[in-house]
Amino acid sequence: MANARALLVHPDEGSDRIETALDAAGFDVTRTDTAASAVAKATTGEYDCVVSEYALSGDDGVTLATAIEESDTGVPVVMFTETDEDAVTEAAFENGVDRFLQKNGSASIERLVADVSAVSSGVADSEPRQDISDHEPTAGEVTRAVEDAPIGISISDPDLPDYPLVYVNDAWKDHTGYSVEEALGRNPRFLQGPGTDPETVEEISDAIRNEEEVTVEIRNYRRDGTPFWNELTVAPVYDDGGELAHYVGFQNDVSDRKAAERLAEERAEKLATERRALDRVLGRVNGLLSEISRILVENWDPEVIPKRVCEVVADEPDYAGAWIGEVSSATGRFEIDAASGVAVEPGTTLAVEETPVEVQEAIEAEELRGGSVQGGGDGPLAPESVGGTRLLVVPLTYGKRRYGVLGIYGNGANVLDRRERKVCESVGKMIANGLHSVETTRILTTDRVCEIVVEIRDPTAVLTRIADAVGGQIEHLGTTRLDDDAGELYFRVDSSDVSLEDVEDLPMVESMRLVSETNGGVSFAVTVTESPPLTQLADHGCVLVGATATADAATLTIETPPERDVRSILDVFRAEYEGVELRSRVERESRDRTVAEFAAAVDERLTDRQRAALKTAELNGYFEWPRPVDGSEIAERMGITRQTFHQHLRAAERKLVEAYVDPRSDE
Repeated sequence: MANARALLVHPDEGSDRIETALDAAGFDVTRTDTAASAVAKATTGEYDCVVSEYALSGDDGVTLATAIEESDTGVPVVMFTETDEDAVTEAAFENGVDRFLQKNGSASIERLVADVSAVSSGVADSEPRQDISDHEPTAGEVTRAVEDAPIGISISDPDLPDYPLVYVNDAWKDHTGYSVEEALGRNPRFLQGPGTDPETVEEISDAIRNEEEVTVEIRNYRRDGTPFWNELTVAPVYDDGGELAHYVGFQNDVSDRKAAERLAEERAEKLATERRALDRVLGRVNGLLSEISRILVENWDPEVIPKRVCEVVADEPDYAGAWIGEVSSATGRFEIDAASGVAVEPGTTLAVEETPVEVQEAIEAEELRGGSVQGGGDGPLAPESVGGTRLLVVPLTYGKRRYGVLGIYGNGANVLDRRERKVCESVGKMIANGLHSVETTRILTTDRVCEIVVEIRDPTAVLTRIADAVGGQIEHLGTTRLDDDAGELYFRVDSSDVSLEDVEDLPMVESMRLVSETNGGVSFAVTVTESPPLTQLADHGCVLVGATATADAATLTIETPPERDVRSILDVFRAEYEGVELRSRVERESRDRTVAEFAAAVDERLTDRQRAALKTAELNGYFEWPRPVDGSEIAERMGITRQTFHQHLRAAERKLVEAYVDPRSDE
């Protein structure tokens, strides 16, 4: 090819034959053996084509093609290689290679020259023309080819009324299920049915009237009534005189492709719907949770918080209203504490069985309940009473403490779905945490408290069994909650002449360790597999002031706000033990906080290790001066290093100071 320049990128070995062949074809050939030098030359705009081997020193031929393509010089690349890996071929075409040839002798050299000439001139190469004389198909062969064609072929005669079919091939019969006898002599419209688009039919009719070719996708029906998608091409055929002779139809069953397209559209719509729902939920998270967080931070009145929460929920878009209620321990009726957007007033009471089934199930199972209840009930709490379509009931729980349930009404088809339920569940936990924080703070700061003394005469009680194993009276100093309902209990015995060996043999005791030992008594810690009910008192807004036990009975002194229902506190113990009795109930002025109350105030802030470090240090006199023990001795008792002990102790001390300065401060 005269005046064309080719850049050959090839190792020395084997390059001579290629260079000679291109020279003979009229190319001015420049050779280099690395991709780096080839890029520098090819991007100058001086070459009409690049011929490259795949295996080069350094970067390979695909990397070279990528670099040339990214340079936007428009230089075509022909890869001529011994490599036969499919991955290389695929990568070559994906990264800018115009032609890909494998080396297999002189024939491949000839093809290379033809391809290089074609891409250099910018026109497609043409295969050598052969003499086909005496090889033309006969009329019978053409007929057989049409008969056996994989697509349906039909011919209609426009000289006959209504353009009937005069020929159909075997594929047409297979597609439609009609025999030749049933098809010939009829207009092809008998393939149409109730799902056929009238506009598509009109498009075909217009093309036939105007003697024009037309291609459409039309809904047709087989002989057995099953529909299929027909990719139909109808074209006029003229005789030697230029007169219209026939209409030929080409039919291809594209039902599988149409089904795949429909599935793709449905998936795309489903994804779009999911995205819209996710955006709605994220908006709810950003709005609702932040507003409720602000309410809990700014308000410390347990009567104001439910009212403000209901107002915020009711004002949220797509929500119709909200209420907070609980079952009264005194009457057993369901009492509304706060409401917004609904027809009931705070203070309204209902029999539990008169409430919607979602409310009853949420109270009984202490789990979130809700769904579509259109026409599913009546009464003042039914969704219809507030113009809603869905009711979601969210328990407000903190540990074992129950603060009632939150009812939320939705007024849209897609409101309160599974995504929003997660948000509402988080809202319920947040509200319960806030109410518990307010309740705990009121216990620690109230001017008056109610002190109750509870006696438990049950030989299976944890404190009683430990006292029996010790062989004397024990004093409970505190409890640390552990994972899986386990706990670590601290005790003191006012006698140095005791044996603790039998404590470790108790079935509920996992381990026991000595904390301190003096002439005045012994302190020890017991890890139990199940914490006694007294660890649940904080969840019910109470503080355990003191506890002692003998082999016969355990006596607990508990402080609670005056308005707290004593029966609910007794039920905590009666659920576990027999012989639970209220010995006294006295209201009095609040006193200074004790160590036990401090522990209750910061219990949630301290980690298990921080609690253990703090209590072990206190019980061993670490905070006395001069210190009877140092950090190394305490660390050894705890089974940790001295550095780890001091780290936990400093963190615990900081949290205690924060609780002393401001009991409402965050961690």
